[in-house]
Formats: sequence, C-alpha cells, structure tokens
Amino acid sequence: MWINTPNARLAVAARRGLRLKDARGARLRAVQGTLWVTIDNDLRDIVLDPGEIFVVDSDRPLVVMPLGDCATVDVRSPARGGGRLPAWLHALWPQHAAVAETARA
Repeated sequence: MWINTPNARLAVAARRGLRLKDARGARLRAVQGTLWVTIDNDLRDIVLDPGEIFVVDSDRPLVVMPLGDCATVDVRSPARGGGRLPAWLHALWPQHAAVAETARA
C-alpha cells in the first residue's frame, strides 16, 4: 500500500501495532476505539479515547496499539518544507516513498 499524503487514517487491528519513526510533531487522533501509544525508552503510557489527540514530542520510535479489538487513528504530519513525504511514511513504505521522491525531483 502506498499513501502519498502527509495525513492518513489507519485502522489498527487487535494484537497489531503501528510503529512510527521520526514522527516528532505528528498529531495522532483517536477516531474509533481506544489507542495506547508508547514511546521507546519513555516512562509514559499515553491512552487516547475517541476524539483525543497526542502530538508526538519525541524523536524516538513509537508504537500505536488498540486497547480492545481494533481502533482507528488519524496521523497528521507537521508542515514541512520542500514537498517531501513525512518521515513516518518513509518508514511504513520505504520502497514506494523512494519512487515518489524520485518522481517529484
């Protein structure tokens, strides 16, 4: 799957996680279900109920997991110059992101 946008709505299935890297400044919003956000080597556990938002304040990788059967999360990247794809999209789809960056140049 390839998403060429700085914003995405992603379904996260039970016992599956969404791992984001280089996501500082990204805004995570729970749309459906309850989300658990954990950041590598961070003592906090962030729990988001529908409508709640967390703005990533760390450079460390993080994992978004559903608490329950499944959940849906909106991920909005911070505004960046140069028309580049956000880093978290590169991490999810590196082979497609490289093609998109080459085509954009």
